[in-house]
Amino acid sequence: MSQKEPSFKRNHPLTWCYHHNTSRWVHNATASTQTGPDAGIPQPALEFPDAPQVRLPAAQLPDAGMDQLLRNRLSCRRFSPQPLALQTLSDLLFVGYGILEIGEFGNLEFLERPVPSGGGLYPLELFAIVNQVSGLESGIYHYRPVGHYLEQLRKVLLPKALREYLIMGQASLAVAPVLLVVASVVGRSLGKYGDRGYRYILLEAGHMMQNVNLAAISHGLGSCNIGGFFDQELGELLCLDPDLAAPLYATAIGHPDSADRRTLRAG
Repeated sequence: MSQKEPSFKRNHPLTWCYHHNTSRWVHNATASTQTGPDAGIPQPALEFPDAPQVRLPAAQLPDAGMDQLLRNRLSCRRFSPQPLALQTLSDLLFVGYGILEIGEFGNLEFLERPVPSGGGLYPLELFAIVNQVSGLESGIYHYRPVGHYLEQLRKVLLPKALREYLIMGQASLAVAPVLLVVASVVGRSLGKYGDRGYRYILLEAGHMMQNVNLAAISHGLGSCNIGGFFDQELGELLCLDPDLAAPLYATAIGHPDSADRRTLRAG
């Protein structure tokens, strides 16, 4: 490796410290940090029992070739005012973190998902900030994969200025009809894998978001992934307990307002 490369350790000591301390070698490569009969057993997903429920239409996945999807994927930063269809939102949530089927694993039921997960623990949760979806009130929603429905956490149309603020001034993305947010109940993975489990959580979030990106393309939509947001404020908006869960990733989704790829990228 070239000696001109910037020093990982010197220039980014906190990141290097985390990476170094979650590296594995013989003396710390234990199979699990958990003990007892429940070690490594997937925990129940978040639920908000007092929230109104919205049943989603059954997912309908377009038959699109992988070559077409990969070639058409881009970070879209220009959206038209056209709302999303509820069917489309249903499809995107399903490919992100839905349940493909329920199988048996020993004495336990195992939920087959569209993404791999370290230890099959599935620590992620999927939320939707809905601005314009036909047949759905504007508001903040939590996706419940079991039963394929939404829980309405807040009935509100967030002002554009607030949406823009939450994603750190990215004005062109704040107008998108839907902002999907991936959060994690981190203890589900860290209980088994220790601090290294946080790496697995981030990898899983990437798997999920790529599914959503490609599904959006299959519907003729644009999407732009977002890593910059105000963590605490966004977590509070999603009704997350900061001691248990945190937002990790987001994507703006909507109809592109241009057919020109360079225009869409530029915003």
